[in-house]
Amino acid sequence: MGKRFCHIGLLVFMLFWGGAVVAASAPAPEVKPSIVAIVDVQRILQASKAAKSVQQQLDTQRSKFQTEIAAEETDLRDAEKKLSALRETAKANDYVEQEQKLQQRFLTVEQHVQSRRKSLDQAFTDSMNAVRTALIDIVSEIAKEQGVNLVIVKQQVIWNDQNIDITDEVLTRLDKALPNVQVNIAAEEEKSDKTLPLKPTGPTPGHKKSK
Repeated sequence: MGKRFCHIGLLVFMLFWGGAVVAASAPAPEVKPSIVAIVDVQRILQASKAAKSVQQQLDTQRSKFQTEIAAEETDLRDAEKKLSALRETAKANDYVEQEQKLQQRFLTVEQHVQSRRKSLDQAFTDSMNAVRTALIDIVSEIAKEQGVNLVIVKQQVIWNDQNIDITDEVLTRLDKALPNVQVNIAAEEEKSDKTLPLKPTGPTPGHKKSK
């Protein structure tokens, strides 16, 4: 009787274990292999027609601005020399008034420089973002055409087969789709030197005396 129970128990165990083996050996869902492509983003952002057009426009604006500031700095140096000469001949109150005006001019120019630099930097960022957006769209387009499901920036890769580098194709299509990007500089920055006060905000001793 005991042997029968042993045989029955062994049979149940074998059936259970066999079912477990069958379940464990069931095929797993198929995982698609990664099909990789490489793109040299840094090269494209330097060599593309769109990126070059952005750089050329900003270089022109910076050169123009530097010329304007150089002329303003020359005027300020001349005004400073005249103020120094005035120290010996003018009344104390008159000298203080002229000194305050000159200090305000220095402040105005400094604020204008900071404002314009910020405006140029923002214009560069906005323009290059337009280039990057077009770049991503083209990479996505090529990836779908070639059945690629993973695109990696070349700067993050130690080595790759040249056959999976799609940089040239991306660059060619980008130049065709976006040969130029118009750089827009905030219009209000052009008026910054006019909106800032050019005279002292409070009354000076000279003004009090003239009243």
